[in-house]
Amino acid sequence: MHGMICKSLEAFLTSTYGPEIWARVRRTAGLQEAHFETMRIYDDIVFARTLEAASQVLDRSCAGVMEDVGTWICTHPPLEPVRRLFRFCGTTFRTFLFSLNEIDARARMALPDLVVPSYSLRELGANRYEVRSHWSIPGAGGVLSGILHVLASDYGALIVIETGPAERAGDGWRETISVQLFEEHFHEPAAFALGGA
Repeated sequence: MHGMICKSLEAFLTSTYGPEIWARVRRTAGLQEAHFETMRIYDDIVFARTLEAASQVLDRSCAGVMEDVGTWICTHPPLEPVRRLFRFCGTTFRTFLFSLNEIDARARMALPDLVVPSYSLRELGANRYEVRSHWSIPGAGGVLSGILHVLASDYGALIVIETGPAERAGDGWRETISVQLFEEHFHEPAAFALGGA
């Protein structure tokens, strides 16, 4: 697991709940070091243990923690460039959905050793979509749910998301979420510029 992903979980916990909660999570997970290093590669089990510890400390499911991480990625002020990059992927929420197939390839272009979940979109008809994810650990569906809720609001769309369970699939985990797009122009979209305001 790339250190950038591990560091994101640490930063989410620290900025949202404070350093004391991160210290409790670290102790519960049995982490020897005080902080993750961004450019180091960790064994997947290290991230999985940390996520499970966060779930215990916060009394929230692992999927719920990951959904909160997805929301945080798109709403934490210092990460505003990430949110703008997501918006750059499509002019409407619908076109953004179709760009999900390219997320892992784009991430590898930026950092060749960064392995993020791969997503594949299937259109079911009547503004209904299914997004399948594959990752080395469970949680890809939760992260995407958080991101989609924020981006739908940005685009002015009204959606409902249902998240299915994580299932073993070969050397990783597969998750499926369904997205119902009720109204693409439900309210005025947020102002957007790739370079910021």
